[in-house]
Amino acid sequence: MSFSRTLRSVAGAQRLFVLFCVLVFSAQAEKGQSGRAPKQTSSPAPSVENPAKPGETKNTKPISSLVIVNSVNSANAPVWTSLAIRELIDRIKESPQVSVTRDKDMSRKDAGRLAEKKTDVYVVWIEFEVDASMAMIDRDAEATIVTGLNPGCLFISYVIFAPGTTNIKAQERIYQDGYRAQCTGTAIGPAPQSSDRGRYPVVRTLPKAARKAADRIMSAL
Repeated sequence: MSFSRTLRSVAGAQRLFVLFCVLVFSAQAEKGQSGRAPKQTSSPAPSVENPAKPGETKNTKPISSLVIVNSVNSANAPVWTSLAIRELIDRIKESPQVSVTRDKDMSRKDAGRLAEKKTDVYVVWIEFEVDASMAMIDRDAEATIVTGLNPGCLFISYVIFAPGTTNIKAQERIYQDGYRAQCTGTAIGPAPQSSDRGRYPVVRTLPKAARKAADRIMSAL
């Protein structure tokens, strides 16, 4: 009887020991779960440069520089030639890739000498002329000085000198639209008003020719 009691006592003690181990293990597990997890170090995200937007250029520095000089021998129509030269320069200034300045009026020979000194600049010599082949223009220089010139008879001639030399890079004549329709008669005896003259007023055709000359000059660089 005492032996069986001893066995039961031992079994009970084992059960108590097992229960105690379970309780201790559960307490340790709960403590581990309630604790803070170790911090994880993350590497910084790589920096990404902002890509250039379509149409944007990082380098806005002009790639070409021009010096515009007008001929001292341009046809005697200062109001109209001044209007045209301003229109030509303003057209060139619209391009961010070209810088332009204006120098004093000079002959073509002097413009070539200036080009020899300008080693990094294109010298563009501009002249306003009248086509001597036209049959009904006033060739009397004195009459032209007194009465002025028919502006419809003007065309633009340009010469581009390469930097640092007198070599000619490009040259061309630019006529007004409807040139032959406008350049008839003289300042003293102008041609009668016609549908052609009404369709091609000089106030539009001369500035248009100046813009066309500017475009041709920039395309030749």
